[in-house]
Amino acid sequence: MILTIGNINVDLICQVPRLPSPDDKVIVSNLEIVPGGGACNFAVGLSRLGSKVSLFGHVGNDQNGRVGLTSLIEEQIDVSKVIKEEDCATGFVIILVDKEGQTMKIGYREANAKLAPKDITGQLFSDAKIVHASSVSTKVAHKIAQVCNKMSIISSIDFGGELMIETREVLQKIIESYTLIFLNKIAFEKAYGFFPTKENLETLRLNKSTILNVTLGHEGSYIVSHDGIEKIPSFEVPVVDTTGAGDAYAAGFIHSYKQNLSLSACGKYAAACAALQITLSNARDGMPRKDEIEEFINAKNISLN
Repeated sequence: MILTIGNINVDLICQVPRLPSPDDKVIVSNLEIVPGGGACNFAVGLSRLGSKVSLFGHVGNDQNGRVGLTSLIEEQIDVSKVIKEEDCATGFVIILVDKEGQTMKIGYREANAKLAPKDITGQLFSDAKIVHASSVSTKVAHKIAQVCNKMSIISSIDFGGELMIETREVLQKIIESYTLIFLNKIAFEKAYGFFPTKENLETLRLNKSTILNVTLGHEGSYIVSHDGIEKIPSFEVPVVDTTGAGDAYAAGFIHSYKQNLSLSACGKYAAACAALQITLSNARDGMPRKDEIEEFINAKNISLN
């Protein structure tokens, strides 16, 4: 079982001609309201690939919360651990998407803000082989790593906006406490103070058990471990919406990692998941299924050896 912890949201996806600048105004040409949240999208991605997944987070006891949980149950995800809050609403994110598929996001946390270190217990992790944290707070991130290390469970984290207010020292300490780390080039630069080039990545001194995934958008990704650096190329596809690409990448990587594939193979599989994900109009719909990934890998002649 893979347990994922994080936000349960409703996404308001607004198609716009361009992303606005300060004091600017843009007109929405199309609006979609769909279930979202990084942890949820990651869970859906894993489930569609064939992994067994459980989700933990907080949701409002409202219509949006019920729709969100129902959508996860339909994806064969265990939501029995989710806490329903009576005194606040389900969180939401406004996502602006321009003609090139680039995005700008504004989040309203509400019930998600209830997630706290006291929730993170050994009992919560009792049936988990891997625990993945998605866009959690610093205190929650520390507690997840602590409990995972104590129970010898593989810990995984996808950096999000809440951590970006922290200092380099704090971010590096979080990285050092996890087994699998996923972050984009902006988060990496925030954590280390330099851009993730191969030369710069070679200066990192990671723990022996740490595997760092740095995603670079259309430029691919780097996988950094104690054994060296792997550069994983991206795949050229028509881009519709990049929302959720990181969640798809993480789902693909962890799904293949638990099958003991090489890090290079895990990265290629993850890149294929991210490529297919961005060809559709929202994060949830774009999460590919196992047969779609296999067809894509065969069509691109991708070797997973």
